[in-house]
Amino acid sequence: MLKAIGNFFVWCFVIVLVLGAILDVFVGTEEFADDMPSVAQSEDFRGFEQRGDAGPDQAQDQGPTLPAPSPFDDQSLVEAGDAKNWSSGTGFAIASGLWLTAKHVARGCERLGILNEDGRVAVKARAVYVAENADVAIFQTQGGPLPLALDLDESDIKLGSQGFHVGYPQGKPGEVTSRLIGRELMLTTGAWRGRENTLAWAETGRTRGLSGTLGGLSGGPTLDGNGRVIGITIAENPRRGRVISTVAASMEKALTDADINANGLAEGPLNSGDFAQQAKRLRADLKVVQVICLTT
Repeated sequence: MLKAIGNFFVWCFVIVLVLGAILDVFVGTEEFADDMPSVAQSEDFRGFEQRGDAGPDQAQDQGPTLPAPSPFDDQSLVEAGDAKNWSSGTGFAIASGLWLTAKHVARGCERLGILNEDGRVAVKARAVYVAENADVAIFQTQGGPLPLALDLDESDIKLGSQGFHVGYPQGKPGEVTSRLIGRELMLTTGAWRGRENTLAWAETGRTRGLSGTLGGLSGGPTLDGNGRVIGITIAENPRRGRVISTVAASMEKALTDADINANGLAEGPLNSGDFAQQAKRLRADLKVVQVICLTT
C-alpha cells in the first residue's frame, strides 16, 4: 500500500515537471506591455551595456543559412490586446509620410500621434493598413523624413547574425542588440487570433541603465549589420532572454496589400561598439519615432 502511494506521488512529480517544461515553450513569449502612461520623458540613457560574451560583431555571422519555416519550429503562445489610451510604441519611416509599426501599437486607436522631445504630440497620424494575420500596421503623416531601407529577401540571412533593435522601451530612447536563434511560430489569442511565422533573437546587449521590460520597443525596426530593416520588433520573452520580430514576408505582404513602394536607403554598417550613437542619430533624424495611441 505504501509503495503504491509512493509511486503515485513520484508520477505526480514527473507530470508537474513535464507540464512546466511544456508551458515554458508554449507560453513563454509575452507580448510587449506597451501601456506606458508616463510617456512625457525625453532623457536619453548613456552608454551601451554588452550582455554575456557577445564577441566581435561578425564572429557569429558565418553560421548556416536561416532555414525555411518548419512544423518543428519552436512555438509560443501570445495573448494580444488592442492599444490602450496613452499607450506608446515605436514606428519607423518606410516612404514619404508612411511608417511601419506593430499591429498592437495601432489597432483600436482613434488617434495616433508622433511625440516630440517634450513628450507632446507633434505630428498627427492615421492608420491606413492593419494586417489580418500578422502583427504589422502602416500609418501615415503629412510629410516625413528620409525612410529606412527594407531587406525583404531572407535567403542571405544566417543563424547567429547580429540584430539591432531601436526604439522607445518604457517610453524612453533605448536600443537592444541580439543574435538570431531561428524561426518561431507565434500562436496569437485575445484581441485577434492567428498563426504567424516570426524570428527569435537572443539578447546580447541593451542601453546602459535599462532594466526590466522592453515594452514600448514594439513596432521599432529590427536592423541587420548593413543597416537594413529585416523585421519589426513585436514581442519579448524575458524568461528566455529573447526578442521576437516579424519575418520579411509579413512586411512584404503589408506593402503589397496597401500598394506602397518602400524606397529607403540603408543606414549601415552598424556595430555594437557605436550602436548607442547610431541609434540616437536614427531617432534624432526622426527615422525612428515614438508613437502614441489615443483611444478617446
